[in-house]
Amino acid sequence: MSFSPLSIAAAADANLVASYRAHLAWQEPCESLESDGLLAVAGGNRFPGPYKNIVVRLDANLPADRLLERAHAFFDPMDRKFSVVARSSRDLDLEACLRGIGYEMRSESPCMVVEQPVPVRPVDAHVRIERFRDLGHVRDAIGVGANAFATLGLPVEEAHTMLAQHDRLLDDDVAGFVAYVDDQPAATALTLFSEGAAGVYWVATLPASRGRGLGEVCTALATNAGFERGAPVVTLQASPMGLPIYTRMGYRVCDQLRRYRLP
Repeated sequence: MSFSPLSIAAAADANLVASYRAHLAWQEPCESLESDGLLAVAGGNRFPGPYKNIVVRLDANLPADRLLERAHAFFDPMDRKFSVVARSSRDLDLEACLRGIGYEMRSESPCMVVEQPVPVRPVDAHVRIERFRDLGHVRDAIGVGANAFATLGLPVEEAHTMLAQHDRLLDDDVAGFVAYVDDQPAATALTLFSEGAAGVYWVATLPASRGRGLGEVCTALATNAGFERGAPVVTLQASPMGLPIYTRMGYRVCDQLRRYRLP
């Protein structure tokens, strides 16, 4: 089956939205609102993380000022600030509105896609990679993510907050991988399956194990798990550290994801 670039971008964006819905189930506690073209996620605390205390426009026909009005009605009673998610492919009017009233762009990530399985690099004898089969794998992966993302400025407790419901990471719509070096968890990645696409999330490697290609191997396995499940396209949002690696693997940029917040 042939997919046009627009269809690929739409499938990738749908998986991104599915990832916000998935994190609703993975967090505890978590309040949310989804109606009339808007998704708002409060999450387990006030920290403005990538999957909580955020607003996503689901319908491009929802006016930017109406989105913000409804977002404030949801978050203000909780006394919380929030981030607004914008994609360059469909939210240029929203971005213009946000900048016009003083919102600042706090992060930007390229949305990337690949349309065929990718090579999996060999690992050395000290490394073994296991797919999520039980809660032990899940806890090992969360520990890796918590400590790896702490080096990028995300507080350690945030991964534990956003992935608090460990058993949900063993659901059928998730495939996860953990790399162990001499029996110690060192790297991880997971795949979220959605209609029309699969997406790779929570790619992380502990600082002591970086430079061995473990994150790339976990990403490749997670990517190929999406194709094995029948996804026509696999997507991810790249960090500056990951962008050259994913490009080398065969991913290409299809969109830009930005988060805006009041200073």
